[in-house]
Amino acid sequence: MRLICYKAMCGDAFHLQYEGESGKHRNIFLDMGHPKTYTQVLKDVISGIVRTSEQIDAIFLSHIHDDHIGGACRFIKDIQMDCTLENVVGRWIYNAPRKYGIEKIRNEQNGVLCGIVSGDKVYEYILVNRPSDINDVTEGLFFDIDGMKVTILSPDVNTLNLLRYKYSNNRPLSKSETDEISIEAGGVADDYSVPLLQFKTDKFREDTNIENASSIAAIFEYRGKRVLWLSDSIPSVVVGSLLKLGYSETNKMQCDVVLLSHHGSSANNSLDLFKMISANKYIISADGINRHCLPNKETVARIVAASSNIPVSLYFNYDNGRLTKMFKSDALEDVRLMIDIHYLKDKEVIEF
Repeated sequence: MRLICYKAMCGDAFHLQYEGESGKHRNIFLDMGHPKTYTQVLKDVISGIVRTSEQIDAIFLSHIHDDHIGGACRFIKDIQMDCTLENVVGRWIYNAPRKYGIEKIRNEQNGVLCGIVSGDKVYEYILVNRPSDINDVTEGLFFDIDGMKVTILSPDVNTLNLLRYKYSNNRPLSKSETDEISIEAGGVADDYSVPLLQFKTDKFREDTNIENASSIAAIFEYRGKRVLWLSDSIPSVVVGSLLKLGYSETNKMQCDVVLLSHHGSSANNSLDLFKMISANKYIISADGINRHCLPNKETVARIVAASSNIPVSLYFNYDNGRLTKMFKSDALEDVRLMIDIHYLKDKEVIEF
């Protein structure tokens, strides 16, 4: 398997590549970042896939926040205006925030399907063009993509219902989200001045954001390799799913790669979760320049505290002054003993 972590600012856009059991090259996208992530990065990537007569076998869209779904909305606009892109995507995997009947409305100016908010735009496109893909995706679901086993860990039915209640049909559809967005529990302060060993890693306040809690998270397994994709999920739901699968602190899930939740937020990555995982690589998708000061250093401290394999391999998909200063408050030798740090180059491929 090959993994590419595209630069999406403080957003997610991952690309899994592998040769399936059929012998064909397969492409799976895990979120598509902001609209600019598509126009500046993914558009060329997808053009390359089309030129080689491959397809995107599945696009997983974890939840409705724009740093995950915005690029997909922009991609859909291109699909609607270019008939050669109509069959590029084999399957859309997405939980709509609300379901409603629509008519195929055409914009008089450019002839494309009108949208409402980002989540609704994706829903309307799938409903009109790929109605067989309109299925709820919740924990416990298993399916296969040419030999790739996919196990859904999040959301559970309760968190998806909470999302649907927030955006229920008895509220008027609007062109912008007017409902208050719940504020996450942590990750709103710069904690880089705190040395790694001074964090109280067992103390945890979970993210209360309904949209994040509704995120799709999954395990991808192929030929003995395993990727854990956490999107912006909350650990209480993921831990519950892992327990149902038989994993525990004494029976850890072995992973080649863990794509950390919510850009390394301390409110979405708990010590209890990391105690159930043994991973070769932990990856954070964030540029460090955002109002929530993500990634949080406390998340790294929890990984170190829970890991039996030291140093842990930590990958950032940006190399900038903000991220390289994360460990300035620690002794250099202490950091080297605890963490093997990598800063990924643009479109660098991780093979495993």
